[in-house]
Amino acid sequence: MKRRDFLKSSLLTAGAAAGAVNFGSPLFAGKPVPQYGDAKEAGLTTYNYDSPNTAVWVRWNNMPVTCYRAEFYQKYPYFYPLQSLKTGLSLLSETGQPWPHHRGLFFGADKVNGGNFWQNNPDKDRIASNKITLGNCTDKSSEFFNDCSWNRFQVGPILSDKRRFLLNVLDETTYTLDCWFELTALTEVTIQKSNHGFFGIRTADDIAVTSGGVLVNSEGQQTEKETLGKPAKWMTSFGKRYGRSDGLVEGIAVLCPAYKRAPFDKMQWFTRNYGNFSPMPFNFFENNQTFVMPKEDVLKLAYRIVVYTGEANPQFLNAQWDDFAQLTDGKIS
Repeated sequence: MKRRDFLKSSLLTAGAAAGAVNFGSPLFAGKPVPQYGDAKEAGLTTYNYDSPNTAVWVRWNNMPVTCYRAEFYQKYPYFYPLQSLKTGLSLLSETGQPWPHHRGLFFGADKVNGGNFWQNNPDKDRIASNKITLGNCTDKSSEFFNDCSWNRFQVGPILSDKRRFLLNVLDETTYTLDCWFELTALTEVTIQKSNHGFFGIRTADDIAVTSGGVLVNSEGQQTEKETLGKPAKWMTSFGKRYGRSDGLVEGIAVLCPAYKRAPFDKMQWFTRNYGNFSPMPFNFFENNQTFVMPKEDVLKLAYRIVVYTGEANPQFLNAQWDDFAQLTDGKIS
């Protein structure tokens, strides 16, 4: 048996339990990097192409699903696109107006030890990707890991950031993307009140409220006016896709489990009708409140993305939230 085949067989047999958060698990590419002239492959394919530490491509039946973009000199790593399995259209926007620093699915924050890890000036404060490794990848799932550091301009790294991503295809029109973050304070870290952060998405324009889409949360509240600052298990946006004569509707949801650690335990949402929403608490601080991580403190966060076709189904999204809440219990702050 060839060494590559042996390693692949061994790792498949000893695969980690589903959903386990293990940032140090044995890693392997489920399928090798495509070569010139290779035939199309069915199902999911996951690979680093040009450089192993700058991007991860995930394709479904040879159609792009997403790319995790982590060039070293970016402001931060992010996902773009997240494409529908039905139409191949992205549910995310990239550098769209009126706020072009919103890039797909992102993770960052402003006013962190006086720095800005959210917008502009990537030559100053930035979240730098240091290493990407592929995990257990199959024709229905894609797993990879990313080690990052939050580098404060002329100061150095203030946070160590380990990430795990797991994409699972549920059926021909639906998939989930689970996102895990483990932040370790390398010095005392203070985040002040800000509407810039933490984990969030910028949706494609055609599913935003401003273009006729629907923004609704788990409590049935709609639009920015009803949802801003309100607690909810999930938030979703859906709408008719551009360029379709059949009126096909697609949507994307962000699910936030119940955290034990303040201020994340309030499960408050920052929302905008133009397509930005995020389960983040920093915008709602009062009386000079701050979030402080002492040196060596560890913050564990997790979120689930659901991409689907049709209007939002609250029962389905509630079931997805229940599933993810069990998966994350005891593994988040």
